[in-house]
Amino acid sequence: MQTPAQIREQLSLATGRAQSGLAETEAWLVSATARELLRIDHYARQARYPVPVLGRAKDWKLKNATPVVAALASMHPDGRLREQAVRVLCASVGAVSDRALAVRVTDHVEVVRELAEQEVLRRTTVARAERIVPLLQRISQRWRGSQVLGRYLRVLVAAQGEESVWACLRSSGDFDVRRTAFRHSFENGLLGLPDAVGLLPRERDQVVRRKLIQVIADSGTPEVVAGSLLRGRSAESRVLGLVKLTAAQLDSVDVEQLLVDRSVLVRLWARLRWQEMGRDPVEVYAAIARSAARSAVRARAYAGLAETGTELDRAEIAEVARSADVALKKIGLSLLRGKAVAAEVPWLLREMGGGEPTVARLAGDVLGSSPQLWSLADLAVLKDSPDPVIRRRGWWLHRSLGGWEAVIADLEFGAAWDRQVLPMYFRPTAAQQQRIAGLLDTLSLDRGPVSEIAFAAGLPR
Repeated sequence: MQTPAQIREQLSLATGRAQSGLAETEAWLVSATARELLRIDHYARQARYPVPVLGRAKDWKLKNATPVVAALASMHPDGRLREQAVRVLCASVGAVSDRALAVRVTDHVEVVRELAEQEVLRRTTVARAERIVPLLQRISQRWRGSQVLGRYLRVLVAAQGEESVWACLRSSGDFDVRRTAFRHSFENGLLGLPDAVGLLPRERDQVVRRKLIQVIADSGTPEVVAGSLLRGRSAESRVLGLVKLTAAQLDSVDVEQLLVDRSVLVRLWARLRWQEMGRDPVEVYAAIARSAARSAVRARAYAGLAETGTELDRAEIAEVARSADVALKKIGLSLLRGKAVAAEVPWLLREMGGGEPTVARLAGDVLGSSPQLWSLADLAVLKDSPDPVIRRRGWWLHRSLGGWEAVIADLEFGAAWDRQVLPMYFRPTAAQQQRIAGLLDTLSLDRGPVSEIAFAAGLPR
């Protein structure tokens, strides 16, 4: 989306080309989304400059003007010029005139507004509706012109038929129009359960997909719900399928697969239904975790064991955390939090210096949860790295100690002090004071932060 400055620059360039009606100006106005076109109109009509961005009104000559020139003139701050431009647009055809007239139905000048609305209500072909409705949809949220969308749709349906109109709007490239069209179609019986079942696998828009899922869940038989929702691509559909179907209506094979679903919420509902079937999810998780299944499935089984509160042997967790597979390594590190031993510190620091960001973060979480296992000297392998990303990981781990160590970490890293909060109610140790004093002497900080830190740390002035 263009910034206000970019829009003004483009309008200034377009004004220079106005009389020649250059194709690039037309392409810009036609390709802009409904929201962008309304923003363009807003910034074009701003009159807070000595000379409007579209120039002086007296310099515009609209006799025999092209639709592009008239469209630009219809966005000028001068109301008389906008009225002349709208009259020119009413006598022209094409995408530019359709869209420019739709914008003017929200004009603050009544004459301009009425002229534009009268002409828009006459443009009722499907092709014109595709260009006009997205703008009217956004204008309907405003005070001026809010009623035009309803009037236009009634006229359009009378001319083209309800089914063809809403089928066209359901294929609109504008998200708002498309979502409204689907909602209207289901609420008014233009689409039904078979349509929802057929459309769901291919739908990419989350809002429309949610509507399709809701229709299937509310109207479908248990067989339809199981086939469409439990095996759907979205976690939302799988969760709703488990919520809608009782344990007696569910196939144990489906539920067993969902026990190791990617979604935490799906796994939770699958465990609930599995228990209602009289079975133990822990047995399934344990069997899958220690099987030859795909590593991602095994990792989700280990996650399921953790979610059920099952205590795993520390040796098994450590083995999983050292796995060469990233998925298993991640779940192993997350389970190792609070259970690491001192011998694992060098390995965890190596993981923090690795190239996989999530693995590095999880290894840092393990070390941060057991600060008694390592010393600040151990962090040199990270802090002295030539890679700034790895150095930042060392700073983060040092800072996780909190208190005055967080202040020392910030000073070492050169962090800004405009929003820092110094520890209160306790002084740093002698070693910490010495380290802070050395850092304050070597760093080029403003006098204010230096005085603040020295006073809080109890350093001599």
